[in-house]
Amino acid sequence: MLNRTIADRNLRVTSAADLCPEENIPVFAPVADRNTATKTHASTFLSIEPGRTLIEQWKSCEHVYLIRSGVVKLTYTSDNGSEVSLGLRSTGWYAGAASVLLNIPNFYSVLAVSDCTVSQIPAEQLFAYTTRNAKKLQHFMKSLCLDSILQAKLHAEVNSSSAAERFEQLLRERTTTDPQWETMDPLPLLKQRELAQLLSCSPEHLSRLRAQRMNEGKENH
Repeated sequence: MLNRTIADRNLRVTSAADLCPEENIPVFAPVADRNTATKTHASTFLSIEPGRTLIEQWKSCEHVYLIRSGVVKLTYTSDNGSEVSLGLRSTGWYAGAASVLLNIPNFYSVLAVSDCTVSQIPAEQLFAYTTRNAKKLQHFMKSLCLDSILQAKLHAEVNSSSAAERFEQLLRERTTTDPQWETMDPLPLLKQRELAQLLSCSPEHLSRLRAQRMNEGKENH
């Protein structure tokens, strides 16, 4: 009986792991939180044009930006001038929140890659803003947790898969559906160099991968 109980418990754990929602969160394609209903009037939102920098690397954040719509990218530039992509973010993400909470300069830059609307929150008001009520606090904590998972998944994929496998995963993620997340298609938004940075490969290698997909008739823009 004891062995049967342990076996049943292991089966339930395995089944739960197979159904883990974390597996449905895209690594490369940005996700927009479907549950971002707000009473904030749209007239208070700021419009951000593509290419504009919201937060600069190594600068202290005077404001935190809650992304209401659109897509931004996170980039890190090393001392030797090489630039790497740390991922894409969309609706529901608080740009600069970690920097403000830790009272340190931001580790990366945040740039708009599409037309965006944001809420601009003064750094000194972030705590009061996010703890105004339980729903707002829950959404803020959810955003921080999601950001942590996305960074961990990106790091894992870059270090455990080939460029071809990462490209295949990106193409699959373009059509990912989940009750909580709306997947944004990054291909129309990113230039070849930006897409290569996201996938951690050279633009030349990405061109070869895309040409191969085109020849096979599998990539659909």
